[in-house]
Parts: sequence; C-alpha cells; structure tokens
Amino acid sequence: MKKVLSVVLAIVCLLVITGFGGRADRDEMSARQEAPAKKVLRVGTAVDYPPFAYYQEASKTHIGFDVELMQGLAREMGYDKVEFVNTGFNDLLPSLQAGKVDAVISCMTVTEERRKVADFTETYLEGVTSVAVAPFGTESRGADAMKGKRIAVEAGSVHVQQAKQYSGAVIECGSTEEALKLVLDKQADFAVMDNYTARFYIANFYRDRLHLMTEWPGNKESGIGIAVAKGNKEMLDKLNGALQNYRDTAAYHQIKRSYFGRLEV
Repeated sequence: MKKVLSVVLAIVCLLVITGFGGRADRDEMSARQEAPAKKVLRVGTAVDYPPFAYYQEASKTHIGFDVELMQGLAREMGYDKVEFVNTGFNDLLPSLQAGKVDAVISCMTVTEERRKVADFTETYLEGVTSVAVAPFGTESRGADAMKGKRIAVEAGSVHVQQAKQYSGAVIECGSTEEALKLVLDKQADFAVMDNYTARFYIANFYRDRLHLMTEWPGNKESGIGIAVAKGNKEMLDKLNGALQNYRDTAAYHQIKRSYFGRLEV
C-alpha cells in the first residue's frame, strides 16, 4: 500500500512540476511575442573621416559629429537605436541604392551628380570650404602653387575635380589621412580636403609639419546633407523634420562646439 501511494504521489508531483514549467515557458514566450520590436535606423557612414566619424581608442567606440547628429535625429524620429554600417566612401551611395541602409551620412557634399542617384536632406552644415594642406613655406603662395604639382585627394570626393583644375598629377587615396601622409612622406606636394577635416588633423597631429593654404579661390560648396534612396519621400520628410527640430536644441549646439569649436590652427 505504501508503495502504491509513493508511486501516486510521484506522478502527481511530476504533473504539477510539468504544468508549472509548461506554463512558465508559455508565459515567457508570450512576453517575448508581446514585447515591441526595437526600431532600428541603419545608417551608412565611412568611419575614417574625423571629426565627422572616427574610432576613439580611449572609449573603444566610434564617435564624431555625424555619429552624434544621427543619433539625435533618430531620437527625434522615434527610433530606439542607430546601427552604423561602416562603408568605404565610394560604396556609400551604392549601398543605399541596394537597400542595405536607410540613410547615408558622411560629410557628403550635395552635388548635382549625386542627386541623380540619391535624394538629399536640407544641408546640416554650411558649405564646406576646400583647402590645400601644404608643407611650411608654400602655404603663403596661394592655390597657384599647386599648378603641375602632385596633389593627393580622397577618391570619390568632390575634391578630385577641384584638384584636377590645377594639375594632371592627382593621386586618389583611400582616405584623407592617407593623402596627408603622402605629403608628409614627400610622395605628394599638396593634399586637398574639406576645411573641417584639414583643421582637425593639423590641430591634433600635424601642427608643426603641415599648414593650410592662405588662398583658395572659388572653393565654396553647396553644403553637406544626408542621403536617402531616390524617391524615398517618407524617410526624407522624417529626416528634414527631425533636422529642423534638432537644430534648435542645446544638444545640437553642444556637439557642434565640441567637434568644431577647437580647430583653430
């Protein structure tokens, strides 16, 4: 009799445990199903272009004006997270066309040529002034000093055509940093890039070795914008609305001062 009772009790306990375990599993599954999926904005950028996007060794993360701007805009648009997709500059717009990212931000000057393959937001920074970085002793001679010289420039940038106005010896590099190193190594005579990036590198790394040209005629650009897929009016309108709101916030002015306020050289 005791043996029978023991067997019955064991079966009852097993049923109780199984029942609770099954219910717990169902509750957990139900909770997962009911939890809203996080809204993620996928953004293509080239993370080798300070002060817009670059890797900071101290924090082991990517930072920069474009990075923080996009995070602020995403919050305005109701996204929970920004997923940055590191892409070579020349591949940014193709990745947008292929649907790999929702938007592209990478200090990209808005040009008519680029408008053929993507739509752009209102510009979020004033027109970029292209500058020439030169060794000391040549900066005072103005842009004419570049005529016929070796000019290093980032491939795919608007500065390629600008440099070709002065010389046929244009060296297209993988990054602005590579262009600067060519000048330092005397493999190029000048490097052409946007004013923000040139000042960042000189102020932080090359103050005693490189200098900005004092004169660069006809160098005003149309401004820097965020690209979206051609015809994606919904995303374009959301970004423009977020830009309009975010530029009025203290956070926007803070990141602008943080990245561009200390670049005097």
